[in-house]
Amino acid sequence: MIRIQQISIREFRGIRDLTLTLNGENFAACGPNGTGKSGIVDAIEFGLTGNISRLSGRGTGNLSVKQHGPHVDSQNKPDLATVAIDVTIPSLNGKKASIHRSVKSLNAPTITPADPDVIAVFEQVKAHPEFVLSRRELIRFVLSEPGDRAKEVQALLQLGDVEKLRVVLQKIANAYARELKPLERSEAEATQLLRTALGLTQAGKAAILDAVNPRRAILGLGPLDDLLATTSLVDGLATTGTGGARPRVIKAQAVENIAALQAALAALTDSTVSAECAAIAASLTELAADPSSVSGVKEEGLLTAALDLYDGEHCPVCDKAFDEEGFVAHLRGKLSHLAAISARKRGIQVRIAPILDLIRGAGTAIAATITDSQGFTPPLDLKALGDFKQVLLGRYRQLEAFLPIDDTVAVLGVAGSVPDLDAVIGTVSAAVAALPEPSMQDAARDFLTVGQERLDQFRRARQALAVGRARAERSAKAFEIFGDTTTKALERIYEEVQDEFAECYRVINSDDESGFTAALLPSIGKLAFDVDFYGRGKFPPGAYHSEGHQDGMGLCLYLSLMKHLLGTGFTFAVLDDVLMSVDKGHRREVCTLLKDRFPDTQFIFTTHDDVWLRHMRAEGIIKSKGLAHFRTWTVETGPTEWTNASVWEEIDAHLVLNEVSKAAGMLRRFLEYYAAEACHRLRAPVEFRGDAQFMLGDTMPAAIGEFGKLIKKAKDVANSWGQSEIVAAIVAREADFTAAKQATNVDQWQVNTSVHYNSWADLGKGDFAPVVTAFRALVSSFECSTCEQMYSVTPERGPKGSVRCQCGELNLNLVAK
Repeated sequence: MIRIQQISIREFRGIRDLTLTLNGENFAACGPNGTGKSGIVDAIEFGLTGNISRLSGRGTGNLSVKQHGPHVDSQNKPDLATVAIDVTIPSLNGKKASIHRSVKSLNAPTITPADPDVIAVFEQVKAHPEFVLSRRELIRFVLSEPGDRAKEVQALLQLGDVEKLRVVLQKIANAYARELKPLERSEAEATQLLRTALGLTQAGKAAILDAVNPRRAILGLGPLDDLLATTSLVDGLATTGTGGARPRVIKAQAVENIAALQAALAALTDSTVSAECAAIAASLTELAADPSSVSGVKEEGLLTAALDLYDGEHCPVCDKAFDEEGFVAHLRGKLSHLAAISARKRGIQVRIAPILDLIRGAGTAIAATITDSQGFTPPLDLKALGDFKQVLLGRYRQLEAFLPIDDTVAVLGVAGSVPDLDAVIGTVSAAVAALPEPSMQDAARDFLTVGQERLDQFRRARQALAVGRARAERSAKAFEIFGDTTTKALERIYEEVQDEFAECYRVINSDDESGFTAALLPSIGKLAFDVDFYGRGKFPPGAYHSEGHQDGMGLCLYLSLMKHLLGTGFTFAVLDDVLMSVDKGHRREVCTLLKDRFPDTQFIFTTHDDVWLRHMRAEGIIKSKGLAHFRTWTVETGPTEWTNASVWEEIDAHLVLNEVSKAAGMLRRFLEYYAAEACHRLRAPVEFRGDAQFMLGDTMPAAIGEFGKLIKKAKDVANSWGQSEIVAAIVAREADFTAAKQATNVDQWQVNTSVHYNSWADLGKGDFAPVVTAFRALVSSFECSTCEQMYSVTPERGPKGSVRCQCGELNLNLVAK
């Protein structure tokens, strides 16, 4: 990927004009909340991708980069909101390039040079927006539900298409499974019609041939030896000379259909059916008498329907997105509490099934007779049959639906009742009887013709059912194979990642969790994450580990995933306030982890914790010039850094306008920051405060006193080594420092109110200017004029070895001979 050399931000978010020089090194932006740190992160993300995560995604409402990317005072001038980033590209032998993007044309950045290899690198960076990691994203890796974690991790690993394909396959499998029931019903109806047409009780191959071959013999046709998918019952009929137009109503078939109708209605009105319906209705009435049972049946029906209709992605009831495993497990868990009610419901539905068969059989028989009636000229009026067919359809649907229970009980009360249809059936019978009797040959021909029509219908229905079953089986198998294959592949990936993750975490927590292990356990649509807890077993991270440990885990998991994904291409990452909850005792180890295990990655940090900044600088992960320390922010000027030059310039500007109060306030705030930093670098003893709220009167005298002691000790040490030239140089430095200290009267800090900072605001311009000059000279005593960095005691802990600056211009030995 890339390493950032410099970033220039203009009229973007909360920044008016800011240029940061990173030189391809680690960089930190530090300052209180609201001082502009996040604006830098947004600018980097926008410059490289054209997007701002903070303004997109769930929960952002009407926010947009176009409208809210520019500074509020330039919201109508998106062309002024620009980010320019200069980079080097390690994979191209350190080739230099730049990208310039404005909000007005956010999808058309200017890339220089516009070489194909450079453009390809920037496209790769854009394809990996996960280079920016904030704490709200970090913690999702650790505390998410398994399904959500799987999506987060797979998105990070660029495996989003795998999850999309899984959802598609699940939808296909569910859809084909739902198609089977109507296909099975159609096949059953076609089977019944075929049996009726051929006068059979079973529609087997031998029975059909036994019924067909005698009729073929009457027509002089050869017998059929087998019944294949292409076999025609009327094969050769057109060549016998007995062909001709098929009559519109075949008398023999119509007679069979009327007989089948009468048998179906008789079966439906049989006393045993009425008795069984009454018994079932009694069971339902008993169930309905218990309100909780009724509620349970309704809930069970809703949950079962939801499971049947679930498409693998969205709940069919509320349309919210859910991972499959979690959704199914949740609903089945709720169904398990309704097991007794479910068992009672299933028992009743089993008893209702034969009633449904009788109703469907009667409806099918009515449909056949109605079809015959349409063949007469004019067609017979069988409205009563048609109306009753609709009544039967309504009964069937209600009994199949089961709910509402009261409606089902009502239907059962009339399920075996049939209106007086004798007259209308008599009309059909009379019309059929009036048809001329066919000859033996005509009857045989009609039998074969109708039989072939019903056989074709049966074949189509059975073929459709076979195709439906094959599709359902194949789609289910494809989903199963896809799940198994992807799970195995993900297991291999996660095994590598979990080992790297555990090693990183052990580095951070080597003091108390040196035996730490972890397990990433993928399955279809989810990713379980269990970690060791002091040898007591593996548990989810949120079970026992503290928030600080969880943040550490999130960082380690992120780094491990990025290393797996990009390998040596992991050269750049932005960590936006992700380390704030890491335990204080492990901050140095985090720095060690980043420095030692990811030496080729440029990290850009944001933090509002000065202690973190000191840790990073002390551990060498951040160099002295690799930071921006913000002190304040205003909408007019944007963020303002704590830099000596800018502070003294602003103080001078206030004095020119005779704004002593503002100049005094600024000097006081700067000295508070500077004195605290000096105490840290010089290891000066300061009276401890649990709230860490140190006043200037606590830190400035301590820093000055300690520096004076260090100079004196260095002089004594140089004398012990006989280094006369060094002694002379130290004596001169000591004199300068003493003069600067005396000029501020800091020795009288607590007793002389004229120099106490609370009294500065009461001074006039002429009185306060010398105070500024004196403290500016004092501050310069703590810094190297060459590298402009504050002096520091090394090492940070243990016996003090030396006082030195970054460039080595000053290096005072503190170890006596």
